[in-house]
Amino acid sequence: MAFDYLFKRIMREMLPSCDSKPEEVGDLPLKIDAVARCKAGPPKAMMIPLLERSFSKENILEYKSSVDKRRKENLSKLLGYVGLYCDQHDIGIDEIRARLTAWYITAKRPRFIDTLVQANMIMPAGEPGIYEVKDVFPCPCRVVVCDEMAVNDANIPLLLLGSGEAIKAAIRHLARAGPELRHAMETIISLIYLFYYDEVKDMTEMDDLLPPKVRESMKHAIEAVGLEEMIEEIGIDRVIEAAGIDKVEAALAKARAKQKSKKSK
Repeated sequence: MAFDYLFKRIMREMLPSCDSKPEEVGDLPLKIDAVARCKAGPPKAMMIPLLERSFSKENILEYKSSVDKRRKENLSKLLGYVGLYCDQHDIGIDEIRARLTAWYITAKRPRFIDTLVQANMIMPAGEPGIYEVKDVFPCPCRVVVCDEMAVNDANIPLLLLGSGEAIKAAIRHLARAGPELRHAMETIISLIYLFYYDEVKDMTEMDDLLPPKVRESMKHAIEAVGLEEMIEEIGIDRVIEAAGIDKVEAALAKARAKQKSKKSK
């Protein structure tokens, strides 16, 4: 989904000291949303201080957008990914805690958090939106609820992974932020404009955050996601507006030729 691409793009751009990318694990076609391996040596400044403070050498990250189902079984799946990842990379049970942290990042607050807090399996970690999973995992495991994060410079990337109101709050704050942060977030904001158009199209702050040169980057963002997938996610009219009719027609012709080729086999 396009929302998954947004998550992976933010992780890659905002965590320059870590090689953050999806990774397949196990014998079945299972893929972790992102594995971030932090490089040795002095780290570059991360754009997500929360993660900078708590990252391990290796990190497994799962993301649930505002349209995904959020169930307590998702944590069981994350636990399974930890086991498969450790087996695949020869990490012994006695090494896991020192090397690995598991992250469950979710746009909205899952209902199961209250249940697990009452069961003493999850506890607040001292700042809004952050929870620690206790005992169950062989490594540190944190739940990050993007909608609950405090609105400040440090949390902008995570707020933009939240649902509608959190995204609007992040945009309003970003419009008042310094030029360095605004420049760093240009591509991400162009993606937000595409994916959440109905929610943000009438915000006056978007006019300031999306000058012509940033709108041009939308073309590259759409091509990176894939024209066909973007058309399915946000509609052909907006894709044409951002990428141009020529590119859309070429992509559709290519898709039709590919489909015709499959039928002829």
